[in-house]
Amino acid sequence: MSEPAYVLDSTAFYAGIPYQGNGRYYTTYLVLEEVKHHSVGSSLIHSRVQVTEPTVESLNRVKTTAVKTGDVGALSQTDMSLLALALDLKGSGGGVSLVSDDFAVRNIADVLSIPLAPTSLKGGEWKNITWKIYCRGCGKTYTNPKLTVCPVCGTQLIRKASNG
Repeated sequence: MSEPAYVLDSTAFYAGIPYQGNGRYYTTYLVLEEVKHHSVGSSLIHSRVQVTEPTVESLNRVKTTAVKTGDVGALSQTDMSLLALALDLKGSGGGVSLVSDDFAVRNIADVLSIPLAPTSLKGGEWKNITWKIYCRGCGKTYTNPKLTVCPVCGTQLIRKASNG
């Protein structure tokens, strides 16, 4: 039986996951930039973690899914690269889990059927959420994630969970 494979978000590095235990670890260069100042030297990161980039096709699939769920505004380029890398590894027939405590990342992973692993032992039930952009002023909802101000009344828009 082969070692489990994990795609690591920066929180996984801060939790010490790649420095303890067995497994095959993957991340992207964008995550590596976020954790390079971490107290454990980059040589250990490079010896335990394979750093690679996802395909453009997987990045596009992640972006499309994030727009549909309303998470696109909450995901950074780093987040999207991790999700896309997990999709690539999953698609290549490998059993892989994405390690992140980021809510938007976990939501998209769940929608894309990417197995999830927490960075801590705090459990809890997980369910995916579809978000709507909502105006507190006039009550109108929008689907365009780039809108930040209501074109009807000028109130700042917020995100809220959709009931359906």
